[in-house]
Amino acid sequence: MAGPERVAAVAPRFIELEVLDNQQVSPHIRRVTLGGDEVSAMTPQGFDQWFRFFMRREGQEALRVPKSPSTWFPQYLAMREQHRPWIRNYTVRDFRLDAGELDIDIVCHEDPGPGAAWAMAAERGERAVLLDEGLLYNDDGLEGEILMVGDESVLPAVAGVCGSLEDDARGTVVLEIGHRDDIQEFRRPAGVDIRWVERGSLREGQAALEELRGMRMPEEFGYAYAAGEQQLATGARRHLVRDRGIDKRRITFTGYWKLGKAYVS
Repeated sequence: MAGPERVAAVAPRFIELEVLDNQQVSPHIRRVTLGGDEVSAMTPQGFDQWFRFFMRREGQEALRVPKSPSTWFPQYLAMREQHRPWIRNYTVRDFRLDAGELDIDIVCHEDPGPGAAWAMAAERGERAVLLDEGLLYNDDGLEGEILMVGDESVLPAVAGVCGSLEDDARGTVVLEIGHRDDIQEFRRPAGVDIRWVERGSLREGQAALEELRGMRMPEEFGYAYAAGEQQLATGARRHLVRDRGIDKRRITFTGYWKLGKAYVS
């Protein structure tokens, strides 16, 4: 059986946005602030609220998106290739609904993919569209300690989850980063420990997996959430199930991205 089912978005619709600010917050993380009148149509769910993000490709005069949020993918495939937008998945880093704003943190490396390249070039007024997809994190009321494992692409999700947990929550977060200056401070329960692991010369995900394999599992294990590079997410789940004997129904895992491969959606 699979782990807990994801939590659906509330009345999902296409939300039109424009870039309000764009800043480099650490060596590999860029924060894009977007806003617009339609932001208030979203329902903040906290945790790792994620969305499809539609961006204008290089050379396109205008951003074009499908018409229907429920059948967007067939419509996307039916679009002429030169008219198709870039589509990537991101997590809300912060909501400021009163101001009609939200932040997205995007990982930017030396060889940026389409999303990172867009983030580095996006100027004030640049148009974008998002489609809310709800939550992946769902502990389904399980009691016990929480374990979260990921890389820097999971930082917004971890920050959102930690900010949404009850104050008495306990657990451990293992976050692999490319540079110690990518470490971020965010609210978390006092009982949640964060282990920052620098990647060094290792392949993406290996340092986090090594840290996980060396950890002592809590006696009262509740729920695990593993995300980031695909081999990191699947490797963490495999280790927890095969080597630690944890019921797979207590684990949510998802590959945000795959080394050497760009995901369309």
